[in-house]
Amino acid sequence: MELSNRLIKTIMVSLDALTQAARMDIRVHGKENVPDQPVLYVINHFTRMETILMPYIVKKYIKKFPVSLADKGFFGGKMGDFMSRLGAISTADPNRDTILINSLLTGNNPVIIFPEGQMIKDKKLIEKGKYMIFNIETRRPPHMGAARIALRSQFLREELRLFRQKGDKASIKQLAAHFGFNLKDVEKILKQETYIVPVNITYYPVRARENVISKLVGRFVKDISERFKEELQTEGSMITRGVDIDINFGQAIPMKKYIEASASLHKMLSNEKLYLHPGELKYAVPFRKLYIKIMYKYMESIYAMTTVNHDHLFSYILAKYGKNKICEDDFKNRVFLAVDNLRRCEVNNYHTSLDKKQFYLLTDDYHKNYERFIDASLAEGLITLDDGVIQKNSARFSKIYDFHTIRKDNIIEVLRNEIEPLKNLTKSLNKLMLLPDAYIRQKIKNHFMALEKKLFTDDYEKYYLEKESKPKNIGRPFFWKHLFGKKGVILVHGYMAAPEEIRPLADYLYKNGYSIYGARLRGHGTAPEDLAQIRWEKWYDSVGRAYIIMKNSLKHFAIAGFSTGGDIALLQAANKPGKFKAVISINAPLKLQNISSKFASAIVAWNKLLTTFKAKKGKMEFVVNDPENPHINYLRNPVSGVGQLEKLMNVVEDRLKNITDPLLVIQGSDDPVVNPASGKDIYKKAGAAKKKIFTVKSERHGILRGKEAEEVNAKVLEFLQDVF
Repeated sequence: MELSNRLIKTIMVSLDALTQAARMDIRVHGKENVPDQPVLYVINHFTRMETILMPYIVKKYIKKFPVSLADKGFFGGKMGDFMSRLGAISTADPNRDTILINSLLTGNNPVIIFPEGQMIKDKKLIEKGKYMIFNIETRRPPHMGAARIALRSQFLREELRLFRQKGDKASIKQLAAHFGFNLKDVEKILKQETYIVPVNITYYPVRARENVISKLVGRFVKDISERFKEELQTEGSMITRGVDIDINFGQAIPMKKYIEASASLHKMLSNEKLYLHPGELKYAVPFRKLYIKIMYKYMESIYAMTTVNHDHLFSYILAKYGKNKICEDDFKNRVFLAVDNLRRCEVNNYHTSLDKKQFYLLTDDYHKNYERFIDASLAEGLITLDDGVIQKNSARFSKIYDFHTIRKDNIIEVLRNEIEPLKNLTKSLNKLMLLPDAYIRQKIKNHFMALEKKLFTDDYEKYYLEKESKPKNIGRPFFWKHLFGKKGVILVHGYMAAPEEIRPLADYLYKNGYSIYGARLRGHGTAPEDLAQIRWEKWYDSVGRAYIIMKNSLKHFAIAGFSTGGDIALLQAANKPGKFKAVISINAPLKLQNISSKFASAIVAWNKLLTTFKAKKGKMEFVVNDPENPHINYLRNPVSGVGQLEKLMNVVEDRLKNITDPLLVIQGSDDPVVNPASGKDIYKKAGAAKKKIFTVKSERHGILRGKEAEEVNAKVLEFLQDVF
């Protein structure tokens, strides 16, 4: 067969443009595993796209355009000619094996075969411990043609080697004539060997939805079959809405080693028979045993390379959970632990989103992957979600689905099936399903308690300054829990301070029956140099971890913050409305009194410019701070920190409208640090239906300590007693 280089070039350019326009993020891994030898790629088959996509990928990344098997239905008239010029070979072509053997002997073109023999829409591959493929209302083993052809090509190469050693030119000519290679290429053929390279392709996300393509086809084509409609919805959504495609090339499997290790094949080689026709080897018992063994090896390798993503874990846990209902918090906790276990399960391939910090799943802030999964499951009627409890639609999870529409009918089952071959992972997930929710909560709480302790210890040791850093007990976060307590408060300190700042209020509330978590904002309780390199988002994350600890310890709790801690408390409430019993801000800033703070961003920019030019003079990285509580606060204020505070204030002001929890605003009348107008602005702009504002007559900023503390404490307690 002759390939059209011009047509191939046109297709490559077109697919380059299409993949970019379609927002396909194609990530290719393991191309270094592909040897510079004749290769047969065996690839899992989930969509029709692979028949076009994978030749494109092999050419783009391996620099060789492959020939591939394609369904005989594509080979009528001009379409057949077009397919042939692109290297496609009909499954019904009587010369199919001869063409493929030629490619693997000469190495002129790699070969692509989809060993399942069809699209595996349900991803169900394991049945009673064996690989089984759905086919016309039954299950069958995967096709073994790829293993047979690869092994046969290497067998013929070894046979050719023996003929040359014996000087049997007649037999060599017969082999050359039958398989279409030039006698001049014999040396080249003998220097090579055939390899099978397993390839896995994983898509994320996968959803069958109406899209531009399916609607367009539906408009012009009547009576579309349900099977074709499902394919348009699934693959059309990938093209029009974007999809991440992870393609993993596995370790190459050399065919030569199987032949060298087989005494029976050595005996077959020595009998000088040519084995020109497929059946002569196909049904030979020693040969058959080997290609069955090879088939299982590459099938295991293909599916061991599945790129695990959030949807896989969501689906497996939801589908396999023993009860019909699961608390949303418990569900998220189990997924978090599942992600944490991934590396211990020897799962090497996972989506890049699983490489990022996973605690955002537990903070109840917006989590794109989680929300997308839940929204899709709700829309498809697979679950209901009411008052924080997920309930599976049991009828949908016990139903036997049509193979050709299952991706549309129950994608959760499909995604669960996809990771079933990952035995270590599924074993770990199954164990996770058996753990009681109380144990899970304790495990999560302990994990984050240990993490907060480690973060403080590491930061303190890294940035410790003699005569400037305060004792560890000043900056260490703390958790005081009543043994049978049912209510609690997260307390958050202010800028340049430490948890010690909020300890008097913590003592007062604890004595009145509230469990208390005193959070530490990153960059605080250590040294000013630590704070100088921290972004405000790290402060927010610090309280996010406090939220996780409290949520897994108590059912109901409030959040209160002083100064910058008040801003963080307000932002937490704005980003997760309905999750707190109350929100309390005390002297929280939207505006600062000192006009110099307005110039912080400009000074930071100036410092960066000087750093770029490696200038050592002219920088203003710190300014002197004269705090009310020098035993707690830093004595130097990093200019970059003020810049971060300005950014935080802007974000908080913009999101105040999202607060729905009961709100108490306490503001000092003559605060010298925070513009007292901040309190009124917070009260006015907050979206809470129940809100109060209280002004404390004071000329000090630190009203949690000193003569004003008793009044502030009483107002906080009064409000908490009202809402709990």
